[in-house]
Amino acid sequence: MIRYLLHRPIAVCVVTLSLAILGVFAFRQLPVSLLPDIPVPEITVQVSYPTASARELQQTIEQPLRNQLLQVAHLNDIESVTQNGLAVLTLRFDYGTNTRLAYLETNEKIDGILGQLPRDLERPKVIKAGAGDIPVFNLNVLPGPTYQDDFLALSEFCENVLKRRIEQLPDVALVDATGLAQPEAVVQVNPDKLASLGLTGQQLASVLKQANLQPGNFNVREGPYQYNIRFSSVLQTPQDVEKLYFSVGGTGSAQTGAAQSDPRVTYFADNVLTAQETRSESPRRLVALREVATVSLRERPLTGSYSFDNKPSNLQSIGQSESNTHPVRRIGSNPRRSNPRRAVCLAIIKQSDAQLLHLRAELARLTDQFKQDYPQIDFALSQDQTELLDLSINNLISNLLTGALLTFGMIFFFMRDRRLPLLVGMVIPVSIAVTFLGFYLLGLSINIVSLAGLVLGMGEIVDSAIIILENIEEKREAGLPVETSCIDGTEEVIRPLFTSVLTNSAVFLPLLLLSGLAGALFFDQAVSVSLALGTSLACSYTLVPVLYYLLYRRETNPKAVLPPTRFMRWLDVAYLATFSVAFRFKWPLLASLVVLLAGAGWMAFRMEKRAMPDVSRTELEVFIDWNEPLTVAENQRRTEQIISRLQPSPDYISTFTGQQQFLLNRQLQQTENETLLSLQTDSERAYTRLSDTLSRQLRQQYPRAVVAIRPARNVFEQLFNTTEPMLRLKLYNTKGQQPIDPAIAERIDNQLTCSGLVTNSPGFQDQFMVRLQTDKVLLYDVDEAAVVQTLKTVFNNNQITSLQSEQRFIPLTLSGLDDGPSATNWRQSFVYNRLKQAIPLQNLIEVTPQTDYKLVYADKEGTYVPVDFAIENSSANAVQKQGATVLQQETGVLAGWSGRYLRDKTYLTELLAIVGIAILLLFCILTAQFESLQQPLIVLLIIMLGLAGSIWTLYLAGESLNVLSVIGMIVLIGLLDNDSILKIDTMNRSVDSMSLMDAIRSAGQRRLKSQVMTFLTTVLGLLPVLFSGGLGAELQRPLALSIIGGMCVGVLVSWTVIPLLYWWLSQRKMHTHKESPS
Repeated sequence: MIRYLLHRPIAVCVVTLSLAILGVFAFRQLPVSLLPDIPVPEITVQVSYPTASARELQQTIEQPLRNQLLQVAHLNDIESVTQNGLAVLTLRFDYGTNTRLAYLETNEKIDGILGQLPRDLERPKVIKAGAGDIPVFNLNVLPGPTYQDDFLALSEFCENVLKRRIEQLPDVALVDATGLAQPEAVVQVNPDKLASLGLTGQQLASVLKQANLQPGNFNVREGPYQYNIRFSSVLQTPQDVEKLYFSVGGTGSAQTGAAQSDPRVTYFADNVLTAQETRSESPRRLVALREVATVSLRERPLTGSYSFDNKPSNLQSIGQSESNTHPVRRIGSNPRRSNPRRAVCLAIIKQSDAQLLHLRAELARLTDQFKQDYPQIDFALSQDQTELLDLSINNLISNLLTGALLTFGMIFFFMRDRRLPLLVGMVIPVSIAVTFLGFYLLGLSINIVSLAGLVLGMGEIVDSAIIILENIEEKREAGLPVETSCIDGTEEVIRPLFTSVLTNSAVFLPLLLLSGLAGALFFDQAVSVSLALGTSLACSYTLVPVLYYLLYRRETNPKAVLPPTRFMRWLDVAYLATFSVAFRFKWPLLASLVVLLAGAGWMAFRMEKRAMPDVSRTELEVFIDWNEPLTVAENQRRTEQIISRLQPSPDYISTFTGQQQFLLNRQLQQTENETLLSLQTDSERAYTRLSDTLSRQLRQQYPRAVVAIRPARNVFEQLFNTTEPMLRLKLYNTKGQQPIDPAIAERIDNQLTCSGLVTNSPGFQDQFMVRLQTDKVLLYDVDEAAVVQTLKTVFNNNQITSLQSEQRFIPLTLSGLDDGPSATNWRQSFVYNRLKQAIPLQNLIEVTPQTDYKLVYADKEGTYVPVDFAIENSSANAVQKQGATVLQQETGVLAGWSGRYLRDKTYLTELLAIVGIAILLLFCILTAQFESLQQPLIVLLIIMLGLAGSIWTLYLAGESLNVLSVIGMIVLIGLLDNDSILKIDTMNRSVDSMSLMDAIRSAGQRRLKSQVMTFLTTVLGLLPVLFSGGLGAELQRPLALSIIGGMCVGVLVSWTVIPLLYWWLSQRKMHTHKESPS
């Protein structure tokens, strides 16, 4: 094969150039995303019913809906959280389920039960989740200093203009919004004027309803022609409501005068007014609605809001990015204000196949246009999630440049030939371009995960080229011609290199067996690593010998053997000395290996385990549950008071107060007395000071508040929902379908606290139960509907009808007193009975206070009350035993456990099984390579010793076991098994032509140059990471420590353990052959 390629160099070069060009074009077409386009097997159902309490909503709507959705196929689990006016049901399916079919089936189940739910219930929203649904930017829209309109106008402008203009960008899939103000038309009644006319609020409401009837369209024929008749009497604006007339007095009291000949007037007179109401001795006259009420358009009562503020001194443009800060970009120049300003937040979600960096540039251009078109409005971009992608791309580029430069230097230093670095410099970009072509053909995207896999494969691209070049040079130095050297040098090492690629793939590919999203994320990484390894092997096997032959084919004389450099002589002496020491002190060496492995096991058990390394944080989130029945206004006031006292002042503050309007954000399902603060600082020191200040202020001023201060979550934490408690105790009611009594839950929580456990108890809220006194209602001859309507009017919740505006329906509400709803308004209100007598409202109702759950939880087993524990992994079993002991004293309560601890325990069990599969695959591949069942054990032991060196280095450096350190260990496995396989293969080929000791010694000397070149290239490339600052260096630090520590130990054991074990196995084999009968 090599001989065939050597004689067709033009064909090889043309094919290589074509593939490289195709790879460049494919790279330009690849989508760029934060994460792979993973269909998350999760569907969310949101139910909105504003007039219901949490308990009523759970009983009448959530429970039957949940029972109906339990019948959806492939459903793994269902979780629901119900609060006042809102229920969110999360359906989780087995991974691999077709989420499109599950989405359709979920909608079918909802349609099948809608007839059993209240008629005025808005159809539940069904949302199909995906990894791409995480917003990549938040665009904050704030009124500027010269802005004159109210916030309603700004909200309408954002919803109808800005949102649509951004969604017109081809790379934008959706713009999700929160903080929008919603309008409502309010009819503010003057009770005195209304009573002087002998009218009631119920009659006025009937007038408004009848004036806004929509009889629809119909056709009229006139001869051969047909006309469409459309009524235009629909109310559209508050001015239309003010122009309404109704009649009082005479026999037509309270008749509408909007259209005297309208048949609806007769209907109103015949059906709305009773006989007693039509009797009047006063003359009949028309009264305009504006005489007894004022009609205005105002903002609907807030259930939540959003605020934003930032410093103008610490900003940058949208198109820029820094590696050590979480960028906040602002367009416009406003002076700093003491408190965050109310704003609209537009969360931008990209298309799955879009290029993220191109989207960022397009958004920068569009926002600059917004600045010119709307100078009275400020725009600021926050929570830019592209930072990790920038770091990954910069990491790949730096690895490419560093690897190339170090490789050039090492090759020139060791081989002393100026043409060989040029050859390697041609192989690296070709391999990368062909790898991107494979990305395109397999439908992969450029994302954080695939780039990490590509970085892992970079070492193999350089390593394979170095090994083949060094072997070809060795053949030429032995006196062989150029062509024969290229053929023999490549064929000699291609089998062990192929085995090395297979072993590296065997480490990654079993990770696909992980269940859930973890396995799906590893798919991109495993495929990208396998592509990079396969491409590097193909280039090393085909392109390297051909290019070498083209460069040196005119040299007919054998290559002159240059005298070794002083460094190589010193290195050879060090190798031989280490070799001799290993064979002289076999048992002490064995004891040191046992200590190394045992110490690594003890350290791995003691080390902290976490998902991501502990990096310098500059952005934090503060979740506050005031644990009091606050209004949104009071919630805002308290939040602003806390923010105004912050020292040091943060760079930007995003405040999510109360309920939010996001459609896809599953993490912001808050109640009205909860707040989430997102704060950005300029340094880790400021982050720590700010966190301590917030914790101290909240603890001193609001001791009842439940506060959680945590670092801002990255895209991985958002995808995997890391806010789940470490351990959760679920208390089910065995006596019914409703939650256990709050008194029982509080007693259990107190017992757990007395046992020494720190719990996050379930939240409670104070409510008032209103009950009609039926006997008094009958005694005073009052219509029950009039009592209910009066209560709604007093509390500004009496929606009569809707105004059909141009682009929306605006609710028309009948309001009571001017000072708004309060505890005293309803006591001063009256209800008119059928005899037009005023009856005090407080005489007809009974109000009793009660305490109930703020949130009602449920799963597949039914409703439950959660008790969360903030614990370490080591104490989880003790907490479960203690909880079971406490619950033995309670009857009618069934306990269940869930949480991140149990989920991670399941993942760990799966991971241990996968590690076993990977080891078995490695053993099988190595057995096939060596045709031996014993020699693969040498490679496996070398890998274990190298990993032990990594763990020692991480432990002594104070690092944790995390994703980056594990990735470093995986890279280390590829480097160690490559050298071990080549060395053992060389020993096997040399043992037939020389003595055993000479074969072992010479194999180490032959592989010494390439081994040291790979070692120095890897270690010197990673050393700057240990002494650099910034987020990128902090993320790579555990990876660098893993590789450097493992490589140092790996080189020493390669010089000592491999020769010793090979000698011991060979001696044992020879001894066995001698004892066997001839």
